[in-house]
Amino acid sequence: MIALDVMGGDYAPGAILEGSLRAAKKSIPVMLFGPATLVRAELDKLDPAWESYCLSVSDAPDIVAMDDEPVLAVRKKPDSSLVKAVASVKAGQCVTVVSAGNSGALMAAATFLLGRQEGIERPAIAGLMPSLNGNILMLDLGANTDCRPQYLLQFARLGTEYARNTLNINNPRVGLLSNGHEAGKGSQLVKDAFELLTQDKSINFIGNVEPYDLLENRSDIIISDGFAGNVFLKTVETTFELCMKLLKQDIGEQQDNPAIQIWAKNFFTKISAKLHHKRFGGAFLLGVKGNVIVCHGSSDAKTIEHALVFAWESARNQQK
Repeated sequence: MIALDVMGGDYAPGAILEGSLRAAKKSIPVMLFGPATLVRAELDKLDPAWESYCLSVSDAPDIVAMDDEPVLAVRKKPDSSLVKAVASVKAGQCVTVVSAGNSGALMAAATFLLGRQEGIERPAIAGLMPSLNGNILMLDLGANTDCRPQYLLQFARLGTEYARNTLNINNPRVGLLSNGHEAGKGSQLVKDAFELLTQDKSINFIGNVEPYDLLENRSDIIISDGFAGNVFLKTVETTFELCMKLLKQDIGEQQDNPAIQIWAKNFFTKISAKLHHKRFGGAFLLGVKGNVIVCHGSSDAKTIEHALVFAWESARNQQK
């Protein structure tokens, strides 16, 4: 059973519930956490036969807002959809929690309720970034905006373990995000982390990597603090959206050219398949004792559906 925070996200609860219904129709069992009366009423509108699918409702009357202070929200709102969804994983009721809500609160709840893995001070958001030849695992994508050098070392260990066990990469190459390949490049944080990564022989550290290296698959894993990682992710997303809009404008001027229209359709299909948040729906929060998937705040129904499928498939793979 996958726990879903119904009230998390910019388009909650409508898009979240629509996504859950789509996943349930694919035989993905989902437990919905939110105000029970509201959830049931919304589901009745979407599909009166929703109870015939793999959906169940758990009443969680309170809501953690996107602008709530994370730690305070978790402590003062134990009956919120976000906190109760995480608690269901702690209780063994669900195998994974999925939320598009307040990511800081989700990390706080996961840390408090599930606990951190041994040797890990801060959990990190790890997502798969598209590249020319497959995907590259990147962390942290936003859980920790202020980091110490040892956090980045721990991120590298988490990423290496995940790449080996889940991505089936025996000796994953770890790169440190910087503004140049040279060892002396980067902020003081990057320089200090570079030294720690160089000393740890359990990690296949290849040195600094730049954003351009993402295209060439120079590494299997990219490590950064959460601030740089989140800005990097949003820059990639914005650049993609800009290029797509410009391309669509040009293609729109070629409406009478069938060859151009066919090419455009194939191109957009291929690009959409590469997008992380549309293909996988979310990113794992690594470093806690339980499965937590963080979705983009602007997740639509299709993205939530993908996140639930991703969560279910990942949980099943772990059991093998």
